[in-house]
Amino acid sequence: MSEELPADWWTTDDVLAYLRSVGAPISRVTWAAYVSRGQAPAPDRMFGRSPAWRPAVVREWQASRPRRGSIDASPPPDGSSS
Repeated sequence: MSEELPADWWTTDDVLAYLRSVGAPISRVTWAAYVSRGQAPAPDRMFGRSPAWRPAVVREWQASRPRRGSIDASPPPDGSSS
C-alpha cells in the first residue's frame, strides 16, 4: 500500500521553494544539513523515504531564524575581551 503525500504537507522541494519566495534561498544540501543537525525542524512525517513538513512548522522556523549579522560581535562596553 503506497501512501500519498497530503496536499497540505510540504516536501523538501516545497520547503526550498518557500524559502526562495521569502528571500532566504538555501540549497537542498544545506537544508538536509540543517535538518540532520537539528537546526531546522525534523520532518513531521515520512512518506516512504520522503520527509514531509507541515507548512506552519516551516514558516514558524523561518520567522525565528537568526539573520546574518544579527549577532553583535563588538567588545563589551568596559573594554574587556570576555
